[in-house]
Amino acid sequence: MTQNSPSPEMQRTVIFDFDGVLTDTLNEMLRFSDQVCAELGYQRKTTPEDIMGLPRMGFDHLARQLGIAEHHIPQYVHKVLQCFDDAPITYRLYDGVEEVICDLAADSVLAIVSGNLQRVIRRFLVQYQLDQCFWRIFGIDQPGNKCEKIQTIRQSISLSIPTFMIGDAVSDILAAKEAGAVSIAVSWGHQDSQKLLQAQPDFLAERPQDLIKIIRLDSSFRSP
Repeated sequence: MTQNSPSPEMQRTVIFDFDGVLTDTLNEMLRFSDQVCAELGYQRKTTPEDIMGLPRMGFDHLARQLGIAEHHIPQYVHKVLQCFDDAPITYRLYDGVEEVICDLAADSVLAIVSGNLQRVIRRFLVQYQLDQCFWRIFGIDQPGNKCEKIQTIRQSISLSIPTFMIGDAVSDILAAKEAGAVSIAVSWGHQDSQKLLQAQPDFLAERPQDLIKIIRLDSSFRSP
């Protein structure tokens, strides 16, 4: 199945974040960040709490959290992303995510909007033979912020069908709200449920299987 040309029968658009939603890359984030900090002359170690506390998820915000000077931040971001690009993929899909993707791809337009590189995400999906389930992948290497990319997807597909944004960070929830999408926070990602609930998501999923129930039930209420 391919989603190169979404069918008019598709009932909704579902957008996933990548890191912390489809796969757990926390260990890689910490390791690559420490490596780059050392290269730039910073002795600061990156902790899960640094990522948990970010007001907006992104390597530029993480750099500021770590005390990296502003003039070094573009270099830090580039180098961390280059680590993801160069390293073999050892991280895995969260349990249950593959089934969710295959189920939703049958009647939903699927897309990804992420702070990682598009080619890293695509390489990961190819490894799991899931690349054909997604209509578009928007990485940090495409222009625009997360809100703008969600809006682009909505306008490209249809403003008349529901759009869901699934994320593990406060910034995902805020971007969804700004773009007019239904926000679904997930409890298994890089920021915990208590922090996510402060951003008032429309829904909170405790496990991947919950996503199907939330999306299908909410879409039925929103259907004309």
